[in-house]
Amino acid sequence: MASALEAIGGKGVRLTSDRSEPDRIVSELRKAARTPQSGKARRAGIPFCTLEVAGDEKNVLDVTLREALVVPAGDTSKDLVTAYATGRLATSSDLFASIYFTCRMPAPAHAIVLDAELERADENEADHPGIRDEQITLANAAARHVAAELGCEDTGLVAGVPEKVK
Repeated sequence: MASALEAIGGKGVRLTSDRSEPDRIVSELRKAARTPQSGKARRAGIPFCTLEVAGDEKNVLDVTLREALVVPAGDTSKDLVTAYATGRLATSSDLFASIYFTCRMPAPAHAIVLDAELERADENEADHPGIRDEQITLANAAARHVAAELGCEDTGLVAGVPEKVK
């Protein structure tokens, strides 16, 4: 994960995460798992991790998590994204990665679908052939961290670097 972060943020760049809200995301997702499904609307993403260049406030990347009401069809944009084998649906494009996964918490909670989204600022000039792999690696690490904090079971999230789907 450290090499993926360095590839996106830049070598030797000091990063800060002052705008991150990991405790809030865990609290809000626990509430979502106890709220009946009927009548729910797509919720705004909560910033799990926002990384900026220290002292510059130049945004490097944002990782947000939200409850998703459905998992989108995976074939709608397959020409524009690279698909990966983690969670229920995982894709990465040039500036964005997304992983949908199921989280089943202990009762009385019900299973919910979560979406971990990584958005990379285009001005950080990290474009190179492996950038999609690095983005999905970071999004997957964030998803696994939140899933562990929530006590999710059967997420389908893999350890380490997710493999590309052929």
